[in-house]
Amino acid sequence: MNEGAAGPLGGREARPLEPKLLVADEPTSALDLSTRSEILNLLLRLQEDAGQAMILISHDVTTIKHLSHRVAVMYLGRVVEEGTVGDLISEPRHPYTQALLSAVPEPDPMTPRRGTRIVLTGDPPSPIDLPSGCRFRTRCPIATTECAITDPPLVPIGEQHVVPCIRA
Repeated sequence: MNEGAAGPLGGREARPLEPKLLVADEPTSALDLSTRSEILNLLLRLQEDAGQAMILISHDVTTIKHLSHRVAVMYLGRVVEEGTVGDLISEPRHPYTQALLSAVPEPDPMTPRRGTRIVLTGDPPSPIDLPSGCRFRTRCPIATTECAITDPPLVPIGEQHVVPCIRA
């Protein structure tokens, strides 16, 4: 325990158990910008200086870009796309990932949107009564009848990018 060092938030930094893995679930949600920045910098420092492994759970694409190396996008408890941050954000292949990224607001309101906003239709299925086949098929704009039958396995697209979609 490092009790003498002042932490970035004015308190004392302590990592008493020196965990091998840190799970950060929405670590910056509902924080003001200055506190958010301090938390992000602390997490980044833990990664870079201490070599801390981290699972980051977030809906904030900016936070994901800032802290993550690899990303897994989930829909109803299943990974629908996984890859490096660069691959996944620049070339999303699964329709759900594409819809999520299309919803990210442009930081500068004077900058035109980079792509078309994808609006999903229909209600998400109940997690206790999942549809047959692909879980996303009831909302997917490219679903076919085969999607109702087959729950596709993760298929490699490139070296470090996988998608469980027969049409991706």
